[in-house]
Amino acid sequence: MNYIKKSILFLAILFASLIFTTGVSNAATKTAADEETLRTALSEAINGDTVEITQNISLKGPLEISAKNITVNGKNHTITKDAEWANVGSNGTFISVGAGSKVTLSNITLKDSAKYGVQAYNGGYVILDNVTISNCNFGAVLVNAGTVEVKNLTLGRNGNPNNNGIEIAKGSATDAANVPTVVMNGKLTSSEKENVVYVAENNPSLEKFEVENSKGTEDKIQISGNTVVITDKEGKVLYTSNDIGDVDVAGEKYTAPKKEEPKKDETPKTGVEDNLVLPVLIMTMFVCATIVISKKDN
Repeated sequence: MNYIKKSILFLAILFASLIFTTGVSNAATKTAADEETLRTALSEAINGDTVEITQNISLKGPLEISAKNITVNGKNHTITKDAEWANVGSNGTFISVGAGSKVTLSNITLKDSAKYGVQAYNGGYVILDNVTISNCNFGAVLVNAGTVEVKNLTLGRNGNPNNNGIEIAKGSATDAANVPTVVMNGKLTSSEKENVVYVAENNPSLEKFEVENSKGTEDKIQISGNTVVITDKEGKVLYTSNDIGDVDVAGEKYTAPKKEEPKKDETPKTGVEDNLVLPVLIMTMFVCATIVISKKDN
């Protein structure tokens, strides 16, 4: 009986070990040096894979990622718009992350997009970690009924004619249950002050959105009156959104930090200080009078 129990235990451990080993070994790193190899790598990537970009890449059309949990590591390279760019349908965004996907973009610059640099669409989840976005025609980031988590994001000027950093919106074709969500989990830096966070106006489908802060985040996204604000670790407001109108927003409320009152002089008083005021004043007057008389005598 003991032999049977030991055999069963051994087989169970062996089976669990095989499952764990298989799960680990399936993760792979794929490389891409141009648009064609990047599209292939994204198409073939499975959950847990990393796609590394080894050269700057010009895109002729948008990249769409759905139903995958992967990382795209730009290795400090740049994605730009090719002269032969052609929108696919209404999508003019460089990287769109759709339903069932959680994609981490890291160490990458997105520049000169026809519309947005990146969007989280209809339940898609995007993590931005050491990402720089600039000169995109519509805006930098579109939170289109998906979730965007900011770990380290640097924004230049985006949008035309007005700046548009992170736009919160909901397209009419998105599922009702998917609520646009912005999560702060690090640092957000922008060269512009206007509309670093922008709540889409004239957007009937946008009835509500959410803002969240991860534990330990340096910057925070909070609700202040009828706006959304980004604050630093001291509680100072860095950026303020446009008026959100009638849209419901759930999240942490902003509380202004208390101003420090001037420190009182707590040096012990002996009473001598007050008694010296009059003698000092008399002495000063005497010295001044002496100087005047001396000048007259001369």
